[in-house]
Amino acid sequence: MTQLQQDAVPARLFARGLSDYLETDGRVSAADLLRARAAAEAADKRLDQALLDLGLLTEATLSDLLTERFAVDDVSADRLPLAPVLESLLKPNYLAASRMFPLTADDTTLSLAMVDPFDDFAANAVALKTGLAVRRLRISRQRFESAFEGLYGASLSPIVGADETAPAEAMSGDVDLLKDAASDAPVIRFVQDAIRLAVEKGASDIHLRPARNRAEMFLRLNGQLVPQAAPELRMLPSVISRLKVLANLDIAERRLPQDGRIRANVAGRPVDISLSTMPHVHGEAAVLRLLSRELAVSSLGELGFSPEIETGLEELFGVADGLVLVTGPTGSGKTTTLHAALKRLIRPELNVVTIEDPVEYRVDGAAQIQVDDKIGLTFPRVLRSLLRQDPDIILVGEIRDAETAKIAVQAALTGHLVLATLHTNSAPAAIPRLVDMGVEPYLLAAVLRGVVAQRLVRRLCPHCATATDGTKQTGPGCGHCGGSGYAGRIAVGELLRLEPDVTETLARSLELTTAMANRLRQSGYRPLREDARRRVQAGEIASVDVLGMVDVG
Repeated sequence: MTQLQQDAVPARLFARGLSDYLETDGRVSAADLLRARAAAEAADKRLDQALLDLGLLTEATLSDLLTERFAVDDVSADRLPLAPVLESLLKPNYLAASRMFPLTADDTTLSLAMVDPFDDFAANAVALKTGLAVRRLRISRQRFESAFEGLYGASLSPIVGADETAPAEAMSGDVDLLKDAASDAPVIRFVQDAIRLAVEKGASDIHLRPARNRAEMFLRLNGQLVPQAAPELRMLPSVISRLKVLANLDIAERRLPQDGRIRANVAGRPVDISLSTMPHVHGEAAVLRLLSRELAVSSLGELGFSPEIETGLEELFGVADGLVLVTGPTGSGKTTTLHAALKRLIRPELNVVTIEDPVEYRVDGAAQIQVDDKIGLTFPRVLRSLLRQDPDIILVGEIRDAETAKIAVQAALTGHLVLATLHTNSAPAAIPRLVDMGVEPYLLAAVLRGVVAQRLVRRLCPHCATATDGTKQTGPGCGHCGGSGYAGRIAVGELLRLEPDVTETLARSLELTTAMANRLRQSGYRPLREDARRRVQAGEIASVDVLGMVDVG
């Protein structure tokens, strides 16, 4: 018997022994060994797996090391069985998940080929199931996959030969299989390359989803989904499992949505990633939202608003107290506008606090709080406690419920400046929305200083846009815009400055009458559609990109 078979070296002792051996062996440099240790600890993997995944050791070299240090025998090609051994006792699904299969068996002993011969749990389980003494031998991952497919069929192979027409859910196997597949080098490389590509292209989101007989990947560029090279369908469950591991999500849960966060570093640039998984008919999908830790704009002027709205915003965000709202649908740039305003307002003598979900941008000079519903750290609870922290300016990431709305109004009533976002299609619609949430009209009239409604629209490339009927339209694409015809996005919007009597009238009527619309126009309000029309006429955006915008005036 080998030393391993006699002593069943525990995994922790194996890792320590391999590390000590490599320090004096010389086949891995001290710097690479330190790197592998750090990677193993961060990914909760054993040292040998980290060395393989990082390419610091080959399978052949690792095999030699294990033989020398731990007397672990390798399975040679001539020792592979021609048919499954003890098939009635050991189910193929379990063997695939544990990366092992029997080689030979007699009345007392079972020889077991294992990708991880230090997996005491799996080896002991086989011993209990069969009633035989288990002799462990190591088999490389590549040889295991090939041999397992030949013995048990392609449909059960953990990596090779999966049926590409089957739903991803059926191919994903059990938890152990997913964890193992998620640590395979091709999966790790694909995830890294996808994130790097998204950062380089300036994408806001990565979409990964299964279809009937293929996987799909898209990047959201300038607000539009653009198809990209996707992984093979059989690889998609492993890719999503890898993302779950990075986000500390439950890798076993594929029937319910999950949300988590990943911190990455791409070309020296720190990137926070918000991960959302969702079960689909054909399997599990994932969406990654890329959030730069540093604000991409430093002032309101860089957002692309028209000069009239930019001037109005500067005045609105300069009020001493009260409630200021930014509205619009998801992805319309509300948070970016608030943070740009916040950077303008921050001064050393002011206590500026933000409450967000998630914290998308890091802002120097502000205390930022991220809510966590799982532990009861909700918007209302944080906001209520925050009022006892002597704040001057409060940014509320989103008013999404009645309690948050009422506390935000109360904070504005007591002398604080409260900036918040709200989901409405127009600026005037924010008033009845808050009333629907239970805010009294007279209180709203006392605190609401103004509302901004906005959308992000693709900016035409100034180098290749073509003129049609007096306005510019999307061009054929050029080197300046990467062939897309567009150059980033700009904000179109509407600004509603409010007097108390107007606010209360809107709050009590809950609808915008013709008379009230005329009164708002007299005060300088112009609907969002008019701003969009002016930008089309100026050749900044294409008319096709502003179709369907709400006109409330």
